[in-house]
Amino acid sequence: MYEGKIKIIEYQGREFRLLNQRSRNWTHPYPYPETSPNANLSNSGCGVFGVAHIVEWLTGRRLKPESLADFSVANGGRGDDGTDRPALLAAMMKEGYSSVCGFSYNGDGLLNDHELLWNHMDGGNAALCNLRVGHIVALVDARETENGREYLVIDSYSESAHEKVRNSVREVIEASSITSPVRNADGLIVGETTQYAMYWVDASQPRDFNLLHRVD
Repeated sequence: MYEGKIKIIEYQGREFRLLNQRSRNWTHPYPYPETSPNANLSNSGCGVFGVAHIVEWLTGRRLKPESLADFSVANGGRGDDGTDRPALLAAMMKEGYSSVCGFSYNGDGLLNDHELLWNHMDGGNAALCNLRVGHIVALVDARETENGREYLVIDSYSESAHEKVRNSVREVIEASSITSPVRNADGLIVGETTQYAMYWVDASQPRDFNLLHRVD
């Protein structure tokens, strides 16, 4: 089983860092005082990890998720059900944080115009989105194959086999495999599962996307 916080892989000629949200070692606080005062990056940090993955893809810069989580909490980016993406991205723009991270955000968030998303991604940009309700992933690349349009996903919780995602997966990146324990309701390990943190999905799958524009 792989329970490390970070896995380094090579893909498309580059060394890349996968932030493994399944690791329980991500204990840094990411609280929402009203409802989730004891939350941490492992159980609530998918939005933070998604931004960090995009920044590394665009620029090679390796953000510390802990620092980004603290910024999010301090600047209104932590919502009652996880990361409030529009609020976090707007705060990063306001504070000049996004420019050093290689992107700009124009308030174009939580959209569902798939043609707009395709044109955006085909232009070398990136996006945050849901592939299923309640979990944020990063979209970092686009391609058109004989089977249609597809996006490359970086998924901190490696949900390639999730019942609401797996039928849209077109290719998995073997190097991104994460084998993790399966626990029952009492916390007992009863098995293990291997899923993938990077995979190509059909372009119709993303929902509620925020568009991040590459800046050089």
